Amino acid sequence: MARDQRENFVFILPSIHHVLRGEKALQQQGIRFDLIPVPKEVNPDCGMAIESAPAESSKVKAALMAAGLEIEALYRRQGRRFLKVPADSI
Repeated sequence: MARDQRENFVFILPSIHHVLRGEKALQQQGIRFDLIPVPKEVNPDCGMAIESAPAESSKVKAALMAAGLEIEALYRRQGRRFLKVPADSI
């Protein structure tokens, strides 16, 4: 999906199982997102995360919460930099 990679939100969930449940919930609602490997700048362990454009981030958060999924951490991606932000900031 073509998306501006310079500034997006990256949602970190507790496990790959949560990410896959989130993927299903987001697809069912037609929300645009990407599944990405957890950036090494965020966590050196392997795993997957959900990335969205700023315009979609509040929809992603609402869909994840409605599905009963915990957002472990939220990062604003600015190029190769990741800034942790409070989940309630979107």
